[in-house]
Amino acid sequence: TAESLKNASSGTQNNPTDPTAAKPSSQSEDSMSATSALLGSVNSRSYPAFITKAAVLHLISEKAEFLLRHPHVFITPALLKAYVHLQSLLHQPASFPDIFHLYAHKPIPVPGSSTSTSTDKNKPPITFKPSHPTKPSAAIPTPTANLALTTAITTHSLPLSLSIINTTFSTLAYRRSKTLQHLLLPGSLLTVSPLAAYTLSTSFSNWQNTMDPSYATGVAFAGICTYVASVCSIGYVAITTANDQMQRVTWAQGVPLWERWVREEERAALDRVALAWGFEGLERRGEEVGWEWEVLREEVGVRGCVLDKSELMEGME
Repeated sequence: TAESLKNASSGTQNNPTDPTAAKPSSQSEDSMSATSALLGSVNSRSYPAFITKAAVLHLISEKAEFLLRHPHVFITPALLKAYVHLQSLLHQPASFPDIFHLYAHKPIPVPGSSTSTSTDKNKPPITFKPSHPTKPSAAIPTPTANLALTTAITTHSLPLSLSIINTTFSTLAYRRSKTLQHLLLPGSLLTVSPLAAYTLSTSFSNWQNTMDPSYATGVAFAGICTYVASVCSIGYVAITTANDQMQRVTWAQGVPLWERWVREEERAALDRVALAWGFEGLERRGEEVGWEWEVLREEVGVRGCVLDKSELMEGME
């Protein structure tokens, strides 16, 4: 009857030993428990109440520095320029001295051979060879160093500005790089000038009949060499003693001319720092006081320069 069928069906649902009735309930309970666990894990995640612009900029700066500090990343001049430009946009120049030092001293990664032999199985995939911080290739490019110094001056941090100068313009690698770039062509021409002078002297001696050709060759050769040496000496003195570009930081007496030329960018960087920390008005120069100004004056003196030379100041000629 219908009543007996109803009782039978209700008994089947309430019978816990029936395997056919237990399967759907257990599956539904498992699905409900998994869903609850997933929702619980999502709800239990901790999110910051708000994300500030400063936090995002600091995170970008930190990740960029982490990439350059990674042992397997080789820092190229283009990569260093991009990093300095990024940190300048973020106004985060605090890492510049460390990165510049890392650029010159970081071990160079060398990838292993692509062929897998029995002898290469024990070798690591990447090996490192030591860098040479005094080579010209380890010098910081001048535009990159100037951009870093400009950013440090903008943040008005004197220790950071001096540290950037120490790791860029004051290094031996930078001086060698400047010498190689600016003196390679003039030095080559000066080296071959005696040969060119002798060739011209021989030709000139054949155009006259008043002297012996060998004697005429010697006279012409001596005259050409004297002219070249005189012009080169005057040009060298004029270049190394020029001071029209100097404003507040000048060279002290006794500094060799060669050192003045090769360290001109270092002096110019100190001059920029002095102009940024001192008074803008010409009539108030020399009145600066404070511990930062004293530190700057001492730093300038240690480097063989003079801050606010009295005979070069306005009205003291």
